[in-house]
Amino acid sequence: MANFVNRERELAALDRACGAQPGLAIVSGRRRVGKTALLDRFCQASDRPAIFLPGTRAPVSEALRRLEERIRAAVPPAPGDLLDLGHLESWDAALGYLLARGRSEALLLVLDEFPYLCGSDPALASTLQARWDHRGDARLSVVLAGSHVGLMEELVAADAPLFGRADAHLRLAPFGWREAGLLIGGDDPAAWVEAYTTVGGMPRYLALWDPRHDALTNLADLLDGPGAPLGDEMTVVLQELPVGSAPSRLLELVALGADTFTALRERAGLAPATTSEALTALERLSLLDRLTPIGEDPRRTRRVRYEVRDPFLRLWMAVVGPHREAFELGRGAGVLAASRDVVAASQAKGLATIARNWLGAREGTACGPWWASGASEVGVDALALRGTTAVAAAAAFWATGVDGDAERGRLRATLGASPYGVPPDLHVVARDGRGVLTPAMLYE
Repeated sequence: MANFVNRERELAALDRACGAQPGLAIVSGRRRVGKTALLDRFCQASDRPAIFLPGTRAPVSEALRRLEERIRAAVPPAPGDLLDLGHLESWDAALGYLLARGRSEALLLVLDEFPYLCGSDPALASTLQARWDHRGDARLSVVLAGSHVGLMEELVAADAPLFGRADAHLRLAPFGWREAGLLIGGDDPAAWVEAYTTVGGMPRYLALWDPRHDALTNLADLLDGPGAPLGDEMTVVLQELPVGSAPSRLLELVALGADTFTALRERAGLAPATTSEALTALERLSLLDRLTPIGEDPRRTRRVRYEVRDPFLRLWMAVVGPHREAFELGRGAGVLAASRDVVAASQAKGLATIARNWLGAREGTACGPWWASGASEVGVDALALRGTTAVAAAAAFWATGVDGDAERGRLRATLGASPYGVPPDLHVVARDGRGVLTPAMLYE
């Protein structure tokens, strides 16, 4: 666990929910976001015996056998109890046993990839609800975790067995740009920003990044050739999207450049209702961002742009997916070199996201993109509003040699046509240039 960093707030939230007092917590988040590492650290820090069952798609009998092994290791059977005399024959028996043991000592149970267990026993959530509702004074805490975000959300839906039972629901997010250096190491903010804009905030991706090399070299090391560390990553990340489904197709089209509802519907050949449902599902799974101009009601505006949220996923679908065979044969470095403009365009989107985050935090107010009605592209990468008044704006460029004064002039001209006016503070964020904010300056 040497690479476990940050996550102090998440650990504190788990401790509040099921630390000193028994409780039920739910932890969800995309694959590779670090759920298992977080839960392992929580168990290690616990002053109670912890029973951690890793995710398994095994039949119920095998899952119970593995759970039994871990129970025996954490809390040896007491003379004459169920595990002293026999075995766990059902989930109801397993939960009943742990609750009984919890009346004499505090225990922690962690069920990782809970949807897998429910897949083998669809009644498991109801069984847990029945046992939890009648737990009495048992000092048992339970943490349910899963990577299938949609199914984890269904656990706490209004008509679900566990609705209202959870003391906390942690939706684990990737690391932010400010934390990237914790996993990359070194003391070069430019390298941290390059890594973050290229592969995003997933801990595994950042830990594999070599700050001594540029983005194309790192991507080749991570993606090219048999056995490449992240060569098959998207088949893992996108397991919950059936191949050929409407959400899968739309996600690919967004990665390839289609960013409006009309363009996506027409290119996918889908009915409007099907397109809308699929896009909503992708947003709910944290795979897609729905961008609207700052200051407009996001629920009512028709001015909507879509963007693949995770930079690595965006690049994989735009560059690796269409050339999968070349990467499998070790020819991906050439594909990456030929796709450097695609890579740079994705990095520019990542830098714009950083600029919005930085400016919003700096001004302590809402911040988002803005573009004029009918515009074919975003006009301002980051516009901070206080009420209906613009207080600051920023343009972001994934480039060097940028003329900050010239770009501020363009910002003034663009914002002069906005309903919010030209703010007093105009910033230009770029890798290098005259009168610009460089990555190192953002960290100050």
